[in-house]
Amino acid sequence: MTSEKFIYNYILVNTARTWERLRVSMPNQEMPHDNIASVDEIIEVAEHIYQDPVIQGFINATEEVKRNDYWLKNTEEGMSDIYIEAQAQMIIQEWYL
Repeated sequence: MTSEKFIYNYILVNTARTWERLRVSMPNQEMPHDNIASVDEIIEVAEHIYQDPVIQGFINATEEVKRNDYWLKNTEEGMSDIYIEAQAQMIIQEWYL
């Protein structure tokens, strides 16, 4: 698996986790789209995050830059999963809630 595919899958999983966390916090645990339709929405959010300049910066960085505290230097969150989930939450709330 290429590193780009791995990163996309990582973003997709974290986006789905965030979607579910938001869903269960909603009244009646419902989102604007049912569970089947939400798959397309989750993919759309993940693809948007994948195009984010910070994510693209990581993908295109040298291995040395990646290992040298990339997330601490380029995000307030300091870790990739926290950054991705923060972006997902912001997008989901803005686009769907």
